[in-house]
Amino acid sequence: MVPADAAAIVGLLDPIIRAGGLTAMAPGTVCDQRAFIAGLPPRATYLLAEDMRGTLLGIQDILPIPGDGDCDEGGEISTFVRLGQHGRGIGRGLSDASFAAARARRHRRLFATIRADNPGALAFYRALGFRIVERRDGPPLATIRATRVLDAIGA
Repeated sequence: MVPADAAAIVGLLDPIIRAGGLTAMAPGTVCDQRAFIAGLPPRATYLLAEDMRGTLLGIQDILPIPGDGDCDEGGEISTFVRLGQHGRGIGRGLSDASFAAARARRHRRLFATIRADNPGALAFYRALGFRIVERRDGPPLATIRATRVLDAIGA
């Protein structure tokens, strides 16, 4: 993923954000996305899934949570799949690749913050082995915090 991907990423994210109830993200611009990409910290993972025509179908990022020296606090994972493309294995494929990248970057655990009113996202992360560790009742909205320990080999 490179800054040139910013327009396609915004094109995927914007309808998800505008649909409401799926993410707490606010709409952004292509310039905002380019700046985000350029500012990704070391040990971050940002993966794209495209179809055979090059249409962006999904994105997933893992942003490192700062630790103390060699003490890894893990990474925060976010997943977005193009509206109308859910249930086709896009998120699972991204996750398999992201988990491998997270292990290579020495993350031992991943965290996901999920809107409490988004049962599809909650089911997705549970199917990936995340377990709920906390519920936050806003403001501005209720969220669920889930975590998954990454084993050294495999899923």
